[in-house]
Amino acid sequence: NAVTDMDGHFAITVSSRAVLEISCLGYKTQQVPVNGQTRINITLVEDSFALDEAVAVGYGTTKKANLTGAVSVVKSESIKDRSALDVAQMLQGSVPGLNITSASGRPGQAATLNIRGWNSINGGSPLVLVDGVEGDLQYLNPVDVESVSVIKDAAAAAIYGAKGSAGVILVSTKSGSKEKDGKATVTYSGRVGFTAPTASTDWETRGYYSVYLSNFFMKAYNGSVLYDYSAADMQELWDRRYDVTENPARPWVVISQDQSGKDIYNYYANTDWWHVLYKDNKPTTSHTITASGATKSVNYLVSAGYVYEQGMFNINPDHYDRYNLRAKVGFDVTSWLKIGNNFSYFNSAYFYPGRGGINNSLYGASAHAPASYPAYNPDGTNLYATRYNNNVLMDGLMMALNNGDSNTDRIDNISNTFDVTITPLKGLTIKGDFTYAFKLARNTNRTMPGEYSKDPGVIVIQDSGAAFENKLTETSNVHTYRAANLYATYEHSFASAHNLKLMAGVNYETKHIKDLQGIGYDLYSYDLNDLNLTGADADGNKRMEVSGGQNQYKTAGYFARINYDYKGKYLLELNGRYDGSSRFLRGHRWVFSPSVSLGWRMSEESWFEPVKGWWDNLKIRASFGQLGNQQMSDYYPAIRTISTGSLSSYLLGDSKPALASISAPVSSGLTWERSIQSNVGIDMNFFQNRLEFSAEAYIRDTKDMLTAGEVLPATYGYSSAPKENVADLRTYGWELNIGWRDSFKLAGQPFNYNASFLLSDYTSYITRFNNPDKLFAKNYWEGMRYGDIWGYHIVGLFPSDEAAAEWSSKVNQANVNGIIDKSTGDINPVTGAPGVRAGDLQFADLDGNGIIDRGNGKVGDSGDWQVIGNSQPRFSYGLNLGASWFGFDLSMFFQGIGHMDWYPQYEVRQFWSLYARPFATFIPRDFQNMYWTEENPNAYFPRPRGYVAGVGAGRELTETNDRYLQNIGYLRLKNLTFGYTLPQKWTRKAGIERLRFYFTGENLFYWAPGLHSKYIDPEMAQTNGNLRIYPWQKTIMFGVDLTL
Repeated sequence: NAVTDMDGHFAITVSSRAVLEISCLGYKTQQVPVNGQTRINITLVEDSFALDEAVAVGYGTTKKANLTGAVSVVKSESIKDRSALDVAQMLQGSVPGLNITSASGRPGQAATLNIRGWNSINGGSPLVLVDGVEGDLQYLNPVDVESVSVIKDAAAAAIYGAKGSAGVILVSTKSGSKEKDGKATVTYSGRVGFTAPTASTDWETRGYYSVYLSNFFMKAYNGSVLYDYSAADMQELWDRRYDVTENPARPWVVISQDQSGKDIYNYYANTDWWHVLYKDNKPTTSHTITASGATKSVNYLVSAGYVYEQGMFNINPDHYDRYNLRAKVGFDVTSWLKIGNNFSYFNSAYFYPGRGGINNSLYGASAHAPASYPAYNPDGTNLYATRYNNNVLMDGLMMALNNGDSNTDRIDNISNTFDVTITPLKGLTIKGDFTYAFKLARNTNRTMPGEYSKDPGVIVIQDSGAAFENKLTETSNVHTYRAANLYATYEHSFASAHNLKLMAGVNYETKHIKDLQGIGYDLYSYDLNDLNLTGADADGNKRMEVSGGQNQYKTAGYFARINYDYKGKYLLELNGRYDGSSRFLRGHRWVFSPSVSLGWRMSEESWFEPVKGWWDNLKIRASFGQLGNQQMSDYYPAIRTISTGSLSSYLLGDSKPALASISAPVSSGLTWERSIQSNVGIDMNFFQNRLEFSAEAYIRDTKDMLTAGEVLPATYGYSSAPKENVADLRTYGWELNIGWRDSFKLAGQPFNYNASFLLSDYTSYITRFNNPDKLFAKNYWEGMRYGDIWGYHIVGLFPSDEAAAEWSSKVNQANVNGIIDKSTGDINPVTGAPGVRAGDLQFADLDGNGIIDRGNGKVGDSGDWQVIGNSQPRFSYGLNLGASWFGFDLSMFFQGIGHMDWYPQYEVRQFWSLYARPFATFIPRDFQNMYWTEENPNAYFPRPRGYVAGVGAGRELTETNDRYLQNIGYLRLKNLTFGYTLPQKWTRKAGIERLRFYFTGENLFYWAPGLHSKYIDPEMAQTNGNLRIYPWQKTIMFGVDLTL
């Protein structure tokens, strides 16, 4: 026998014909013939199954072989090269049943997670624990992560009780290692690259078509035009239509005189507004330095990270900075006493232009600037309105961006955990820990007056309106969190066959939240943001507003777990937790969450031996459990609260009287929602663990969901119904995971390759709801499939005015064509009146009553409304491919969903363009070829007409229908990484243990055949209905990993 040193070297004396057997935990055992060699290089191949591998579970670890619950594990090695700068984004598509989306593509955007679909109509997200303490994936440096365990069923989550009802994500961070016997290891991981939009930015930039199309759509609506360009002006635009940049012989701004002899601006531009406002390629970088090590009694790790992402705005600051610091240290004080401390600090700052949130700024910038207008006047002044358009369609766009309107979002998060571990007896471990966390979130918003010019040489100051008033708003949000855990674990084996593990403990948590906002007007300085500089009114009082509030909650829990197995074949796990929450009234605060799970490793039976040569493992398992659920936005759902204000319509003396009002009544029995879950699974391994397969099927019943109960009598004084536990939700789902990993010799070197595929799906139904008449107005009803989309069926587009007139004489489409029926600019020549014409939508009269409507607005009496789709993702999948050889490594990760329906809401301008409003900054390229005309009768979009996809009822494109229902299912090349690790015989000469260079790209390509727009990323549509959000980004980076 021989044991390697810390660098993997070993020496052994054997015969020249001997066969060496090399084994290492977590890697495949290899048999290597000596064949007379005196020096042998052996490359270990990871054993992805590794039955003895420790998997993090609630308050401890267990062997992978002994798992009876639904737990998926992601190791850092499988995601470390992803160019995503957020842990949640790195996990997307890596775990079956874990659904991850982002609200937008802005720098620093936090992700939204759910496990196996939505747990309740009231929301709810997985409990995230970082090294056993409640945390946030957003605040983690991905380089610090060692592994992630995703707990999906009640059996595994019951130990966390009510907070684990929507699943649990356990993150283990790296610690100092004793492998180098006291020598410190220093690593550096650095990346530089750029981001760019994933969707097309090829918008119409020719001023002629911008004016022509806008006027065309407006004229079809009411006979008027938006831009008062004369025929001569249109000719000027036509002559310049190919001028990508301004030609001195054909300037884009011409000064002429009006009838009174006054100088005026005439605009004939071809402005590429996208690249005026935004950058396609933005630099991004990340750097992390880690120092770690251990001696006989001390282990430590210190890491520091920095991330910089530049945003897409060209004008005004738009960038994100993030700092991470983590320090972990452990002391073996004695053979029976260990202490440790885990400190982390997160700081981020996002600077962006415009008023309000970033999405408001983007929306304002995407609506009001035609390509015929330049970005600036010849003297450099801002445009506001022109003689062609005095109703201010540009909305002060450039002025708002240039005048210094800005926002800053800052977050500081500090967390520290101190723990003590005592081993008083063999097999008995007692551990206690205490955590203190502090979070400060701040926002600063500043708006200021701006200047513009409508006429040459005349400067106008704009100091009114939300974007231009002299105003400073500062908001702070403080979270203080404390948590304590104390638990004991006892392990013992009897007669070399019976293995028992007991664990019991207590948990206590409290959180206090305080908000404060100050608003100051008429500040004395445009350069300093300080509320002390707030101006005064006529009476000398500062023009300032102050508001605030605070919330608090406490939870306590007693928990226990029993694990038993017989010879590793028959597995049993029992969990229980008794939870209390301050959110509920006395008598309803406590809930018990039990679970049981069973496993049978059939491959350990003697009768399985005949197939052991190729079938390595077969385990079946089942679990059942019930969890409480207290996840809701209201901290005091069971308490009637008092709000204060004033009566704005009355005066007592010279002031408005104060007003106090009590909230609507609540049910005296208001209590926990309950999640009852059943899960069955199977795990199999074949061909020396090269092939893995696992499958899960589950049913989850969410009982007693909080929603409106019975309406109280009007004499009680409240029109709204009190909330009660009167709704249930059932979810059915399944998951598959299959993987292959192998190695063979290529040119004398091991060629390692792997492939894995995962697939999952779920469907949810409302099984109880207080809506016996199944009215659509109440959103839910018994028997409803969660996410169903109701809408109209479209027969097609009317082929002629005669066909439209004939249909209108039989069927009344007024409910869906209210705007068309009033569109005086487009008269049907057959009827001589406003109404549908050739190219307009023909709605199906499904109930045959001659009226297109929703009936009486309920299931079974829905008129022409029917289920046309479902907004929930179906068949989420991921495909991971990898290979390594001779120091080179390549990995590709594909991710997507099979089907998901989405209807573009009103004013989704990336889709509807001028149908929403007949003016827009971004009009699709060649849009004139996309809509119906007599020459283009098979077009996808209907007859041109403005405002038919606008806000309000009776607009034919705003009315949900199956013609424009989009399938946003997609396939995405989520990540591509190619790297090269230099041979150690080279690097060690320079004192370098490991040196690797690599390229990595994220979100590089997507394919969405059911989405009829190249300007919309399908994930963007998946998370936001109106798409007034920061576009999705792809990332390309070049990196280096260095270990000393």
